[in-house]
Amino acid sequence: MLMERLTILLLCFCALFALLKISNAADTLATNEAMRDGDTILSAGGMFELGFFSVGNSKNRYLGIWYKKVSNQTVVWIANRDAPLNGTSGMLQVSSDGILQLLSDGDTIWSSSLVSLRNIAPVAQLLDNGNLVVRDERSTDQRIFIWQSFDYPTDTLLPGMKLGKDLVTGIDRHFTSWKSTDDPSTGQYTAYMDTNGFPQIFVRQGNNLHSRSGPWNGLRFSGMPEWRVKATALKEFVFNEKEIYYRYKVANSSIISRLYMNPEGDLTRVNWVDSTQSWFHILTTVPVDSCSPYGLCGPYGTCNANNFPVCSCMGGFEPKHPEQWSVADWSGGCARRTPLNCGGGDGFRRISGVKFPDTRRSWYNSSMTLGECEMACRMNCSCTAYADLDIRNGGSGCLLWFDELMDVREYDETQNLYIRMAISELTGLTTLESGSNKKKHIILAVVLASVCLLLVGLCLAIYARSKKKRYYLNRQDSINEGRNEDAELPTFSLSKIAKSTSNFSFTNKLGEGGFGAVYKVTNNLK
Repeated sequence: MLMERLTILLLCFCALFALLKISNAADTLATNEAMRDGDTILSAGGMFELGFFSVGNSKNRYLGIWYKKVSNQTVVWIANRDAPLNGTSGMLQVSSDGILQLLSDGDTIWSSSLVSLRNIAPVAQLLDNGNLVVRDERSTDQRIFIWQSFDYPTDTLLPGMKLGKDLVTGIDRHFTSWKSTDDPSTGQYTAYMDTNGFPQIFVRQGNNLHSRSGPWNGLRFSGMPEWRVKATALKEFVFNEKEIYYRYKVANSSIISRLYMNPEGDLTRVNWVDSTQSWFHILTTVPVDSCSPYGLCGPYGTCNANNFPVCSCMGGFEPKHPEQWSVADWSGGCARRTPLNCGGGDGFRRISGVKFPDTRRSWYNSSMTLGECEMACRMNCSCTAYADLDIRNGGSGCLLWFDELMDVREYDETQNLYIRMAISELTGLTTLESGSNKKKHIILAVVLASVCLLLVGLCLAIYARSKKKRYYLNRQDSINEGRNEDAELPTFSLSKIAKSTSNFSFTNKLGEGGFGAVYKVTNNLK
């Protein structure tokens, strides 16, 4: 009898233990289960794993997601990055109203949401794309989530994750760097989608702007030529009345790829290479060089990392504070040499080869033509520049700027920007010569000069030859003319000559020489 009771008690204990402890092979966590420190949840395809971890030599414990198929533990998401656990007492569970909770000794350390739902059967699941979701198990559509970690990135953007805003729910998806490589707490740098004017991606350092992408041009963000030659991912920019976001996808699902922000604020995309067991750098989304800092050259200034100094003024502009400019303080930017005269009719200078200016003070229309765009800018005296909104299929749409042009840098870009200028300034250059453009123009000038010199030399040679030929022709004509004149001298018979000289009379003899005697003609020879 006692043995039966012990057996029943043991079976009950094992059943209870099974309810409280989740299997390492499971990809879900139900309301009657709990995941403790030491347990993990593995995604169905074995790509990602959820569990507790520590960083470096620290004893702090964090709940996070990392790659299961990557040898060196690479964490892509953390729940409690700013509230680490001091020991191994952490436990994750799902409440009956659909809230994920991280508990330690009965205290709530972190929770997924403050919104509770009723009459649902919530379950947490780790998907094979790295997304930790809470969904209603009884729902017919398993793609509807009560909550998902993809809405709350840490420092990493995985393929399929969105960077941007949900205009319906108000969710702002941004990600922030670690404080250091050994400290995953919130760092200094945050990447986010700024939706003022035409959307663009900013990196902020604390409360200060650190760097910026150009606006989306239909294929990529302006000022990122690397994306043109390194098209290793499918890029998507969605902009409608419900949401504004950027995301990327890999063409092959077997590729392990991530875009992350390091503690120095650099946005970098890398792929995992099995053969070397290391991450391979694909590209840096916001190039890191001397022109990276936002607005380095001030209003109407342009930055070229290959020049010294790196800052210069756009054509038609000059340093606003020359004394500051001379000591490499370019923050004051540039001012117009000739003020605008909207009523008198300003014009537009076309420049290319640049990352487009900050668009927070801009207006856009996707259906206008470039000609209509110019007219709209011309009719508004506050408009400082205009351009195509989309470069595909020859260009379409309209983008107008209504402020000083800020954070422009020179790049190998082909999209044109039209800057409002006084008419008197439009007699100068119409193209901003930058980077490779300068080299192309120099080469073109040398070639044209060489061709011109060759043509001039050829013309001179032809002229000299023609002149010499005319000289010889004229001389030959003179000789021939003399010969013709000699050929036309009259001839007389001997009888006529004898009669005219009185039969060679001595009295008519004038003299005598080597050619014989010379006689005077006394009668007409005719």
